[in-house]
Amino acid sequence: MTVLKYLNVIWQISLIYGITRLGSWLQTFFHVPLAGSIVGLILFYVLLQLKIVRVSWVKDGANFLLATMVFFFVPSVIGVMDVITKIDMNFIIFFALVAIGTILVALTSGIVAEKMTMGKVFDKGPHRHI
Repeated sequence: MTVLKYLNVIWQISLIYGITRLGSWLQTFFHVPLAGSIVGLILFYVLLQLKIVRVSWVKDGANFLLATMVFFFVPSVIGVMDVITKIDMNFIIFFALVAIGTILVALTSGIVAEKMTMGKVFDKGPHRHI
């Protein structure tokens, strides 16, 4: 990967982060009863749909974030290991449910990402939808 490619990915991640921060600011300013990151995601989606932000502007940065997503879950696992000796049966059931929920979210995200990258969402033509 060339230096220009790295700078492009950094720029794209910065754009994604900036839109997310703008969503957090809008949530705080307008007292929206949603998390700021969710408002940022909705804003990002609207900007993509209105073609204000083009997919090509954020594609490489988004792919990098998707490829490294597993590293964002490591701190929570390490936090659980710190309190493993204090866990009783209720916590074991709780953590089993969390693990199952995480697996379901990962599978769903993977299926959606696979369908999007296979061209089923981005097909050309006026009447092509999922």
